[in-house]
Amino acid sequence: MRLASLITGEPFKAAIRVWVVFVALYALSGFILVRAVENTLRSDLVGQTRAETLLLQNIYQTKGRRGLVRALQDIERSIQIPDHAAGLFDENGIRLTGAISVFPDFVGVERRELHTLTRGRLTGQYFLNVQQFDRLTLVVGRNGQIVDKAEDRLTLWLTLFGVALSTVILTFGLWASRTSLMRLQGMEQALRQVSGGDLTARLPVNQSDDQFDRIAVQMNQNLDRLARLMTGMKSTASAVAHDLKTPLSHVQISLMQAVDAAEAQRDPLPELDAALSEVESLNAVFETVLRISRIQATSDKSKFKQIDLMALAEKLRDFMQPAIELREQEIKCSGEPLSVQADPDMIQQLLVNLINNASEHSHKGTQITIDVQPVDGAAILSVQDNGPGIPETELDKVLDPFVRLDSARTKGGSGLGLSLVQAIAEHHNAELSLTNLNPGLNVALQFPVQHATSS
Repeated sequence: MRLASLITGEPFKAAIRVWVVFVALYALSGFILVRAVENTLRSDLVGQTRAETLLLQNIYQTKGRRGLVRALQDIERSIQIPDHAAGLFDENGIRLTGAISVFPDFVGVERRELHTLTRGRLTGQYFLNVQQFDRLTLVVGRNGQIVDKAEDRLTLWLTLFGVALSTVILTFGLWASRTSLMRLQGMEQALRQVSGGDLTARLPVNQSDDQFDRIAVQMNQNLDRLARLMTGMKSTASAVAHDLKTPLSHVQISLMQAVDAAEAQRDPLPELDAALSEVESLNAVFETVLRISRIQATSDKSKFKQIDLMALAEKLRDFMQPAIELREQEIKCSGEPLSVQADPDMIQQLLVNLINNASEHSHKGTQITIDVQPVDGAAILSVQDNGPGIPETELDKVLDPFVRLDSARTKGGSGLGLSLVQAIAEHHNAELSLTNLNPGLNVALQFPVQHATSS
């Protein structure tokens, strides 16, 4: 895996942006911290000089000039010279005692180079507190090197810590970029396989529930749908060629018979009517195929609205009851009122297809039930019957276009009814299931939870 690919990855770019912000904030915070420590140490040293000056003034007031000189000499002997300096001058600027031998040119607290005030005996920056009282000038100093050392050490450790954190951030960015690149390469490979014709290839899902997994799951769902559409298209093309061959042959025969009747000076109208009937049947088949294709190809939900499933079921029961009773069958509704967001025309067509299927493939005395039930917040619309049902091995196949359990084609129908039901279910993001009741069949449509509300 090339380094250039990792560096150009979005995770590493994000890490760079984080690193830049971190460095800016860290540098600002470090500068403020160093200045705060420096000011604290400086204030501490100045405070020490002031406290010592006050102590020496008290000694002068109680013991006089000699006592003050003796005290300064004792302090110099007991304290290391490089860290402490002092000097006492009379009214003429003559040094009385102390390492500082040059009369200072200021009064108050300042930081000065001690080399010029000690004639080379001491060097370095000192904080000097110069005070005058009773014609005497007292100088007390503290070595400022401790401030410089603390500042240098703090700066060094802050720099090392910043470098370490920067290394961690950039390393993490490279790792994240590598991980993302590997995920993207896996997705790219799967999509390349799909574009090459392998409709079984799917994007890898790591079960980490991150953005990549969510995209992969959504893409896999789209690929599943694409595979179903491609498989359906292939099977539809094959089934169309097979199932339309017989009707076209019938049309051809009827037209030939009409020609023969005309040549024999007989009325060709019956043969033409037969041919027209076959053509109308073919047209109905093509209309159904086109409708299924349109439903599968669109995601338009503009016709969706809140509909009462129970009210719709009762309306269809009343509408279809005469035809059902002619077959000496019974139809009824059960359940409770539930509302869903759906296309009312599509749901009505779905119910009509399911009721017709249940009636046409069942015997006399069959009872058909349209049921509406809430389950875990979802709405389930089902059509049940106590007819012969469907063999378990055929349950999945009957949803494919032109599949008919009557292989001899002795019964009417095109084998597209359940395919249209499946397309309508997918358009509503609803789950369609077929279950044998032994006897009978249950075809259930479960709408998503967010689509269902009690009426």
